[in-house]
Amino acid sequence: MTRRVALLTAVDFWHTGAGHRARIQALAAALSARVELTVVLPTAVPDGVRAAIAALLPRAALHTLDLPPRGQQQEALTAFAVFFRERPQQACIVEYLSLGWLRAAIPPGVLTLVDTHDVVHRRDAELVALGERLDRPLLTAAQEEAQLRAFDRVIAISEPDAAVFRGWLGAERVIVAPHAQALRPAPFRERLQRLLFVASAYLPNQQGLHCFLHEVWPRLAGLGLQLDVVGQIGPAMRLRSVHGMQVHGPVDDLDAAYAASDLAINPVVSGSGLKIKSVEALAHGLALVGTPHALRGL
Repeated sequence: MTRRVALLTAVDFWHTGAGHRARIQALAAALSARVELTVVLPTAVPDGVRAAIAALLPRAALHTLDLPPRGQQQEALTAFAVFFRERPQQACIVEYLSLGWLRAAIPPGVLTLVDTHDVVHRRDAELVALGERLDRPLLTAAQEEAQLRAFDRVIAISEPDAAVFRGWLGAERVIVAPHAQALRPAPFRERLQRLLFVASAYLPNQQGLHCFLHEVWPRLAGLGLQLDVVGQIGPAMRLRSVHGMQVHGPVDDLDAAYAASDLAINPVVSGSGLKIKSVEALAHGLALVGTPHALRGL
């Protein structure tokens, strides 16, 4: 019997340039190769987005709840319940605990899972400590545990996160599913000259690069090294290309950026979950120099 699985997400995963998007792309691709997958989006999307999703996930179906951008919770619950009535599913994966309230619309008998990406209360506390202003109240550990208990299974992206969830829920309810990344053959680098940092505008990325540029990069002066900064982080920090550092912004071909580099850095100084940029660099055959946070969960 074909298994039918719904994956609910509000993330614009069809774009590139951030680890959480890459995570959802990889998870959805793996699922669509094994089950009858339907990706569910809360709001309607234009034809161009539908085409982009179809190109990324040719085996998956797409369903939109067609809610207004600021739709009311009851409207969302009703629309989601109608989806299950019209398209029965065996399981439903909810991306991020922030959409966990939609669990109430999933009918009995459907296996419910939440893909966590992080330990939320720890991540949010670190963001506030870095100066981020959250658009929601801080979640406590007790609140996070209570919300996770509403699901049959909890998907952790790393073993350290899984250990926290097992302490709350027991081992039988926790699944560890790290990020999947295709391995790409790469030549051995006899000389290290070009360093690469790929990152989104996420605040911990900015904080880490700021520390690297002020505390580490000056000590490497005179070695003939070049640092390439790729992604939204450059524009977000208003970085300018200077001698020894090139700021590229987002690029269409990330594989080419990795191929042109000799060594990847990841200087992030906070965060839970798993650093997708670390996995990507290693999968592209680059040596990686990172902080303990950058290597967490590997």
